[in-house]
Amino acid sequence: TVSYKDEDLALIKLSFEEFVKQNYVSCLKNLTKLESSIGTSPKISHNKAVVEYYLTDLQKHEQFRKNLQQLTGHTDFPAEFEIRDVKMCAAFYNQALLLHHFREPQQALKIMTAVMNVLNHANHLDENFIQRAYLLTLTMLLDTNQPQKAKALLEQLESRLGISREVIINEDDEIAAANEEISLTLKEKDKKFEDFREMLKLCTIRVNLANGTSALFASEDTSEFSIVKGHQYYLGNDFQMAARELAKKFTNEPFTLAINGEDQDTIIANNMGLIHFAVRHYAMAVRFFQHALNFDKNANDQVTQKFVKDLPLHAVGGCKQTLILYNLGVALLYQQRPKEAFECLVVPLNYHHNNPRLWLRVAEACIMLHRQDMKQNESNKNLVSSVVGSGTHRKYILQPKTPKHISDSCLFAIPSPNLEFAVLCLRNAYTLVEHFVAKKMEEEKLYNADSNVEWDKKTEGVAAHPSKPLKDSAFEQLKSSILAAFSYVLLILGDYTLSLKYGKELLKIPNLPDTLKMLGHLYCAESLIMLNKVAEAISYLDPKFLSELVGEDFETRASPGWNVNSLEAAQAIMTYNLAVALVMKGDAPEVAKSVLMSCNHPIITKQVKMLKLYLELQAGNIDNCQKMVQMDTPQYL
Repeated sequence: TVSYKDEDLALIKLSFEEFVKQNYVSCLKNLTKLESSIGTSPKISHNKAVVEYYLTDLQKHEQFRKNLQQLTGHTDFPAEFEIRDVKMCAAFYNQALLLHHFREPQQALKIMTAVMNVLNHANHLDENFIQRAYLLTLTMLLDTNQPQKAKALLEQLESRLGISREVIINEDDEIAAANEEISLTLKEKDKKFEDFREMLKLCTIRVNLANGTSALFASEDTSEFSIVKGHQYYLGNDFQMAARELAKKFTNEPFTLAINGEDQDTIIANNMGLIHFAVRHYAMAVRFFQHALNFDKNANDQVTQKFVKDLPLHAVGGCKQTLILYNLGVALLYQQRPKEAFECLVVPLNYHHNNPRLWLRVAEACIMLHRQDMKQNESNKNLVSSVVGSGTHRKYILQPKTPKHISDSCLFAIPSPNLEFAVLCLRNAYTLVEHFVAKKMEEEKLYNADSNVEWDKKTEGVAAHPSKPLKDSAFEQLKSSILAAFSYVLLILGDYTLSLKYGKELLKIPNLPDTLKMLGHLYCAESLIMLNKVAEAISYLDPKFLSELVGEDFETRASPGWNVNSLEAAQAIMTYNLAVALVMKGDAPEVAKSVLMSCNHPIITKQVKMLKLYLELQAGNIDNCQKMVQMDTPQYL
C-alpha cells in the first residue's frame, strides 16, 4: 500500500477538483508536481495523458492512443485477453472508449470483457467508474448485436446496484462520490449519476427491444425516446404507429453530429426507409435511404467545416454512410435494380466481410443482372428469329442459344456485377456458413449444458453484423439460398461437377421449401445431363416428386421477377425437362411425345415448340418441320 504525505494528498485532491472544474492547465501542473514528489506511477501517467487530451478539446486522438498503448503495453487484443493489474482498468477503459468512437466495437468489447472480469473480483474500485464500465460494455454488446449477453450483463448490474428497471426509469438516486482517478466520462461531469441513469434508461430499453421484450417508457417526447418508441412499434409490426412516432414534433432541440455525435435527420430518414421497406413500398424506401445519405453527407461536411484540423472524439465515428448503403442496396435489389444495388452493397462489404448474408446479396445482384440480360433474348417466343436469303435459297434462322462460358479476361477478385464475381461471393458465403456451423456446435457443447453460464459465455445466433444475429430457422434459410444460388451460377458457367455437388447438398436440408426443392432437382438433373449421366438425371425429374409439390410455396415465396409463381408453372417446367432427358436418352421418343402433351403452360411455350421441332427432325419429317415453321412465323413467308 502506498502512503502519501499530507502535501501529496492535497495535490491529489486539488488535481481532481481542477479537472472537474475543467481547469485542465492547473490540473496538469498539479499532477506534474505530484509526479515530482512521489515519482512516476502508471496512475499519474494515465491521468496526465487524459488531461493533455482534454487540453486539445479531445481532438489529438492518435497521441492519446499512443500514450494509452504505452501505458497498457497492448496494441492488439486476443480473444482471451486478461488484465493483470487492477490499477490499469481505467487506462484500458479509455482505450476501449477510443475504439468505440472509432467504430471498432469488437476490439473494444474484448477490452471491456477483461475489465468486467476484474470488476467482478474487485470491491474497492470507484462506483462511478464501475457504472461507466457497465454502460460501455452494454453499449458494445448492443452495437455488436449480442442481445442475450447484454440482457445477462444488465441483470448483473441491477443486482450489483440493488435497483430494478422500474427504478431506473422512474426514480432519482443520490450522486455517488468519486476518487482521485481521472477517466473519460460519457457525458458532463457535474451530473454523474443523473447522466448514468439517463443512459442506463436508454440501454435498458434497447436491451429489452433487442430481446423481443416490450419496454417501459418514461413520459418523454424527446427525439431520442420517440426514435426508440418507433423502433418498438416497428418490431411489433405496427408500422403506421412507428411512422407517426418519427413524424411527431419533439420537445428537445434536434441533436446534431457536431454537438451530440449523431444526426437526428439521418436517423429518422433511415428508419422511415426501413418502415416503408417492411410494408413493401420499395420505391419510397429507396427515396428515404437516399435522403438519409444526403443528410449524413451534409452533417459530416458541417462538422469538417466547423473543426478544420481534427474532429472531436464524439464526431469521429458519426458517418453512417456504410450502414445506409447496405439498406439502400437491399431496397434497390427488391426494386429490381441490380446494377445500382451492386454498387451500394460492395461498400459495406469492405467493413462487414464476415457477414454471409451480405455476400449472398451481392451475388444476387450479379445473378439478377444476368437474368435481366437473358430475358431480353428470351422475349421472342417464336421458333424463327430471322430469315437469310430469298426464294429457294431462303434460310430460317432459329432462336440462337447463348453459349455458356467463363470469361478468361475477367479478374474474379475485382468487384464487377457478373457471374464470375458471384462465384467468389457465394464461395465466401458458403465458407462462412460452414465456419458458423462448426462454431455453433462447439458453443452448444461447451455452454448450453450449464444454465448458470456467465454473461460473456451466453450463446447468440449466427453473427450477421450489422444486422441482428440469425436464429436457427433464418440460418437454415440462408444456407439453402446460398446453395441454390451457388449451384445455379456454377451450372451457367459450365462447372457441372461442383454445381451437382451443391445441388445435392441443397436437397439434403430438412424442411426445404418447395421452390428451392424444385430448383435443386432441376440443377442436379441438368448437371448430370451435361456430364452424360442422363439416366441418373431422370431420377431427379421423377413425376412422383411433382405430386408432392405444394402450390402455396410458389405463390408466397416467389420473387417479383420470377415467373414460376404457381404450382402449374413449376410442374410444367419439371415435365418439360423430363421430356428433354427422355429424348437425350434416345430410347423413348414416344414417351417424350406423350410427356410433352401435358406441357401447355405459357412459361415454356418456346421451349416446347423447339423440342417438338427437334423430334420431327430426328424422325426425318422435314415436311412437318416446314409446316411448323410456317405456322409459327407466317410473317417470314
